[in-house]
Amino acid sequence: FFAVLNVVTGVFCQSAIENAQNDHAAVVQNILDNKESHLKKITMLFSQLGADGIITYDMLQEQFSTPAVREYFESLGLDISDAWSFFKLLDMDGGGAVEIEEFLMGCLRLRGNAR
Repeated sequence: FFAVLNVVTGVFCQSAIENAQNDHAAVVQNILDNKESHLKKITMLFSQLGADGIITYDMLQEQFSTPAVREYFESLGLDISDAWSFFKLLDMDGGGAVEIEEFLMGCLRLRGNAR
């Protein structure tokens, strides 16, 4: 009886592990598929901020509480309350400015950590 129970438990656990791996792969694929869409949104956001492909902390701070900026972060599933901390997390090279691609990858990275 216990041998059969162990086999059933093993099959159940293996199935759960495979499903979890498939879910993670689906999430990653979804993010990659949506990268182009997010890049367009970020480009529009940068143009609203008056940025020409690069945004500084001052530019982000000026527009941080505007509805367009808040809506964009909410669409990514990010709840951003502190502009300075958020900007420092995005500015991976410490240059004081964030390029569009760096901004996108930082937001997606932070979004992934929030899950």
